Amino acid sequence: MRRLLPACLIAAVLAVPAAASASTSAGGSWHSATPEGGALDLSAVALGQEERELVFRAKSRQPITPALLSATGGGEICLSIDPKATAARRLCLSRESGRWQFKLSGRAIDAKVTQPRATEVEVRFQPGDAALRKGAVDWNVFARAAGCVSVMGLGAPQGAAGPKVRLGAEPELPCTHQLPRTGSYAGRVWQVKVSGCVATGAAQVSRGPRGKRVALTYDDGPAVLTPAFMSKLKSLGVPATFFMVGQQVGGRAALLRQMLADGHMVANHSWNHPMMGAGGPGASSQLSRTNAAIRNATGYTPCLFRPPYGSTGADLVRRVRAQGMTSVLWSVDPLDWRQPGSGAIASRIISQAGPGAIILSHDGGGPRGQTLAALPSIVKALKRKGYTFVTVNELLGYREKLSLVR
Repeated sequence: MRRLLPACLIAAVLAVPAAASASTSAGGSWHSATPEGGALDLSAVALGQEERELVFRAKSRQPITPALLSATGGGEICLSIDPKATAARRLCLSRESGRWQFKLSGRAIDAKVTQPRATEVEVRFQPGDAALRKGAVDWNVFARAAGCVSVMGLGAPQGAAGPKVRLGAEPELPCTHQLPRTGSYAGRVWQVKVSGCVATGAAQVSRGPRGKRVALTYDDGPAVLTPAFMSKLKSLGVPATFFMVGQQVGGRAALLRQMLADGHMVANHSWNHPMMGAGGPGASSQLSRTNAAIRNATGYTPCLFRPPYGSTGADLVRRVRAQGMTSVLWSVDPLDWRQPGSGAIASRIISQAGPGAIILSHDGGGPRGQTLAALPSIVKALKRKGYTFVTVNELLGYREKLSLVR
């Protein structure tokens, strides 16, 4: 979008199967073991993937209570990846200060911990947080109840609160348990392939739901400075949505694939940037040619379209939705195409942005150095205000079309 007219109205998988899955989940089957007795005697474990999340589950023969996994008492359930390797990854679940903690080598990582039932615990986390890459892996599980002690010195010190193993004439019960009892389970880290998304809700939008989330969007690329925008966004740790001119996609397939791999979203901005507000068959051709170019370059079919110049109308919106897309306008416009200076661009965006904002800017269509230079101060200021940056797909809550491949 080079100038604006008034608007009228968007891995990996650990799995046991030997073949690639065409679905959005793999693995996750329970591996059972015979009982050993003792505290926190695990009866089964499972490891799999649902969409982008790894899912680790453990089941015990008695309720898994916070007290049993108290970190101060030495309680933990640990998932060990490549346990025989010198640099094995050890991910351990315990209870600290009234909260569940899931740690990789002592460092807490983002995870969602739930208990579907009293005897079961489930942990969902991102593979990247565990430094996992695609390929074959081995894994096993280790468990120890808080406060459990034995004559062999396993478990926590004698003074720790928790279950004690009765000694004397009765046989000693173990304080530690491993599944499998010896060796490990075979698994695989699968790659998540995103092929598209599902547009739902309103056929045309100018902002998202009014939460503390905003979406950066860039028009008129891919262009000379697009890689620099991607590099800066990566260093700032935020995603963006790039609305692309179809005729500029040719020869830039690697760039677009990297864009998706970095967590950005690619979207449709017409084939050659004409005025499209009147709609008609020509508009449909503009849409389909651009989607085809992006799909041929990346395997991804966009579900977002932005009309050039903001020129839109009812027939165009209908044609956009007929091709599985939503027409996306904006709620913040810094007029960066006029090159008012990086300070002015940043100030306008920071002052105009609100809950659910869709922020218009440009990475192509002319000199965009000022827009690039304004980016760090924009991100820092809006983060200080409590905003999280997401793609437009995420802002609108669109479901991704995923498959799992080698």
